[in-house]
Amino acid sequence: MDAVATRYPTIAGSDIDLRLLQLEAQEIAKSIGSQIAPLAKSISDFQARIENRFIKVALLRALKPAFDSASDPSEIARLLSDYRTATARGRYGIFTPVMQSPPDTQLLFDPASPVTEDYADANWPEGRSDEPILFYVPGGGFILPPSPKQVTLAFRLAEHCGCEAVIGKHRLAPEYPFPIPANDLVDQYATMLKSGTSANQIILAGDSAGATLIMAMLLELRKRGLPMPSSAILFSPWGDLAMRGWSYISKSMSGSSPFRMETAAFSAKLYLGDVLPTDPRASPVYADLRGFPPLAIHCSRHDMHFDDAVMLAEKAHDAGVSVRMNYWDSPRHHLERFGSKDAEKSFKLVAEFINARLKHID
Repeated sequence: MDAVATRYPTIAGSDIDLRLLQLEAQEIAKSIGSQIAPLAKSISDFQARIENRFIKVALLRALKPAFDSASDPSEIARLLSDYRTATARGRYGIFTPVMQSPPDTQLLFDPASPVTEDYADANWPEGRSDEPILFYVPGGGFILPPSPKQVTLAFRLAEHCGCEAVIGKHRLAPEYPFPIPANDLVDQYATMLKSGTSANQIILAGDSAGATLIMAMLLELRKRGLPMPSSAILFSPWGDLAMRGWSYISKSMSGSSPFRMETAAFSAKLYLGDVLPTDPRASPVYADLRGFPPLAIHCSRHDMHFDDAVMLAEKAHDAGVSVRMNYWDSPRHHLERFGSKDAEKSFKLVAEFINARLKHID
């Protein structure tokens, strides 16, 4: 069932527009109008493009010492440790602005040792409530721990949707490469089930590389024969680590994305090692999605991962999976990170999706 797809359709601007129209005609995809006043949106979009260019430069400058030290593993390890510590302590605020950390965020991740803790053996307390559970996997390019503000976003989303928040924890590449991170998450999920939590209570969600791991989780759950969660939500999903979509080229060269193909390729290489990026467990656009729970995909039309979002929606529909793709005309990657009316609209759509699914199960 997990055979690699024989081809990846060529994606040029006109091609993706046509395929998007087809998804809209089938009521699978929908363009969500901005909730921000036109003048305010123009100003916000301009600011976003400036921020994106700044982040691109900052990321390349951060990676350059690693490239320069490629022959010195100890120096690379030191640099990566510094990046992880800074991220876990929230010192890279430009990546996750606006939100404040909940009081207990520091209990979820230890900045001094974000890699070594073995989450696979984590205990899950007995006697959980019957509330729906949002099992959220923050993005980090597979190599960085979540920042406090990313964790806060998960708590805010869960509260908005009437769910209990659980942060999906996994070990980090390159020390723990593919497929270890996804297996850690499946083990955490399985522990929840063993404690008496119903799979119907659980909603998976993740952003960017976290969304990639959510899809890998679902493939592994199907392989192990474990019950599927009630649904899954993918924010700006990184669906193709081979980065064949046209949006990777076009948005990497513009101010519409805070990332470049070089930085994405760097993370993908550390995560995959010698594994081909077209392995369906690594890149879900090549996977057979039959048997997956209902999916909600949220993405920006100008996101570097937009073509992946379209491809995932098509793959899910072709596999008989209920799927809805909502997209915005915004230059912000994972716009839910920002305190805006558009982010609130996205949260509202997620809540409606979750509630509709839970009612269907009941």
